[in-house]
Amino acid sequence: MQLPNVIPLEENIVCTKKQELLDLIYNTFSNPEFKGLFLKIFTKDEKEKYYAIILLDRKKLLAAQIDLLGSKRKLIGDDSTEILKKIINYPLVVDLYGLDEISLKLSITDNLEIYNATPKVELEKIFVENRIESVEVIEKEKLLEKVLEKKEKEELKEPEIEETKKALPKKEEKKPSEKSPKAKEKPSGPEIEVKVVGGEIFKPVLQTYAEEVLKEIKSLNEVSVEKVGITGEVGSGVIYLHVNIHGTSEGDRSSREVLERRVLYFVNKHLPIIWRKAGLKPILSNAQAKITALGEEEEEEKEKEKAVVPRKVESNIIVEAHESVKPYFSAYARVIFKDIQSAGIDIEKMLLDIKGRSEHEINLTLWGKVSGISKEEAKRVVNRLLRNHAREIGRALNKYVTVHRVELHLEEEEVSSKAKEIISKKEELEKEIEKLLKEAGVEELSYITEEKKREAEEALLKTKIKPAIEEIRRRLQKEFTELPNSMFRWMNLGWEFKDGVVMVDLEASFDKRNTLLGIVSDERVREDIMRSLEKVIKEVSTDQNIPIKLRNAEIKIR
Repeated sequence: MQLPNVIPLEENIVCTKKQELLDLIYNTFSNPEFKGLFLKIFTKDEKEKYYAIILLDRKKLLAAQIDLLGSKRKLIGDDSTEILKKIINYPLVVDLYGLDEISLKLSITDNLEIYNATPKVELEKIFVENRIESVEVIEKEKLLEKVLEKKEKEELKEPEIEETKKALPKKEEKKPSEKSPKAKEKPSGPEIEVKVVGGEIFKPVLQTYAEEVLKEIKSLNEVSVEKVGITGEVGSGVIYLHVNIHGTSEGDRSSREVLERRVLYFVNKHLPIIWRKAGLKPILSNAQAKITALGEEEEEEKEKEKAVVPRKVESNIIVEAHESVKPYFSAYARVIFKDIQSAGIDIEKMLLDIKGRSEHEINLTLWGKVSGISKEEAKRVVNRLLRNHAREIGRALNKYVTVHRVELHLEEEEVSSKAKEIISKKEELEKEIEKLLKEAGVEELSYITEEKKREAEEALLKTKIKPAIEEIRRRLQKEFTELPNSMFRWMNLGWEFKDGVVMVDLEASFDKRNTLLGIVSDERVREDIMRSLEKVIKEVSTDQNIPIKLRNAEIKIR
């Protein structure tokens, strides 16, 4: 089946039950923008590995193709729906693509043959509970029946024990209220505390997320949740989450550790709720689950008192980052400090705040003095330096690193009295020279000086052009080799400096890749190539402060 050119909403989501898959589908359809879904599903059993591609609308199945990877067969029509009803009972790995009305109709037309062959079965009928009749399942059911019979016999003995307890004197029933920790007053329900920094409008979304996590935790009978604390920091298109969950359990230490891991699993599992309802990508900066025994409240309070102190790299450099990446960004902070100082900015204090764990956002706050350049130019210089270093550390960590916020608190240094005197004398001399030149009849001097100034600027630009073109060449080679739908073969990059602008010409050759879904179209491959080309030219032009434009691109696809 041919997939539309859309970004997946979810990738590599594990659904252990088919109800989880159904919930995932209905949660996505809760967004009115989506009229249809594309699902990629992978699973396996003892005999076969299955790769299913499914197209749905809000009510029914539209098209289904199932690849049997072991026997190398493709199933469509009635065969595919029968296999689908079978495999949704297995643990699944799911990729989810949301389709608007136009994308849905285009997907149907692109896969018309499979659409016509597939029975239009309603979603409820596909997900109806159906037992898998196999020898293993029958044997397991028999074992379960034996276990249940034993439990019933034990329960019959319990009423006799209760009757003996009732016969005991009532005086003994009054004592446990003072001694036993269980007799302490319990709150009516767990406390949910939600805070949002930079966007109070998203507080109800985090509240919904907290309630869903709490609902899952309550399914664990061994845990009694006391407090759920969630703090969200809204960034550009993302929200960084700090989650703390405290509870109690009567189990031993090892069983409590297992419960803590399960609670953290629930915290991660329900993150897509935030993406669907708020449109922000949730990034879990910190998650803690503390399950204590009933007598360990004092230890828990001591842990709360421990404050996270930002790491001081130098006396005037402070770095705030997750412990796993703090050493990298501490070294990065020292290099940034030196580069900014060498650019003519005298730094008094610098705070580098790094958000995120799998992806990082850099927030810089700087206090200092500037001389010789304006505040606006200083901000441009700092931004450029940060972007260059962010790119380098992103390559080193193999992560996506961006510059989010730069705040400069700069004071312009006052010019000394001697410097003021020199500047005033210079201005007087310039006025006298202009007066003498006018008296001598030289009027074209301004034109000559402007022409020489333009020539000097062009000469300066030309010295910067060759390194910029080499940088474009290097980045394009990397981008082209990483394209998913094509194989890079060769390229020729030419340029011409014309009217103060560098005009770039590209000639490149690519081979189309074969995928499970067939060969992609030439237009799709060309779109990917042009997108990468325009992105690289724009980035290098901004970094090097040189006007660069694409004049001609000849893309050959085989």
